[in-house]
Amino acid sequence: MPIQKVTKNEIIAKALNVFSNKGYHNTSMSDLAAEVGLLKGSFYHYFISKEELMVQILESIDYELKSNVYPLAFHKQYSASKRMKLFLKGLSKVVIHKNGGCILGNTILETANLYPSFRHLLTTIMDGVVQSFANIYQELYSQEQAQILAQQTLMELEGAIMFSKLYSNPSIFQDFQKRMIQRVETDS
Repeated sequence: MPIQKVTKNEIIAKALNVFSNKGYHNTSMSDLAAEVGLLKGSFYHYFISKEELMVQILESIDYELKSNVYPLAFHKQYSASKRMKLFLKGLSKVVIHKNGGCILGNTILETANLYPSFRHLLTTIMDGVVQSFANIYQELYSQEQAQILAQQTLMELEGAIMFSKLYSNPSIFQDFQKRMIQRVETDS
């Protein structure tokens, strides 16, 4: 295999796809090195462990969400339904992968009780998602009700992703998105 020169960001992007498809525990350093086009020994030059790589992936997801996705839920110049639509589209683009479902949900199920560093980052990310949904709902509901709806929306989102994957039926997730947008539509 030819040795390629790659950046850490390129490795993170390609590794995200491998983890999304194979899961954390079923992914080996050899799998990751092969995906990037590096020899396994060369891969360790960039990341000393699979755990370190996953932490950096989660940090990059957190950064992307904070920079480009969460703000969509806070654009008060848009209606709640427009913000919901934009937020769901942005969130989907960052965390949902074609063959692997949601990298966040998958990683939570597989690692949350085993790796405190993952759990901390995943909690931070999920709290950000909930707060973004709550901000959208606060246009129509009390703060307390908005928080409850936000948590329920995140749970339903993960369930819709899971069922879409299980039944190979993307319309399940599309229907979820439509329901969430309808939930915040007003006649005004």
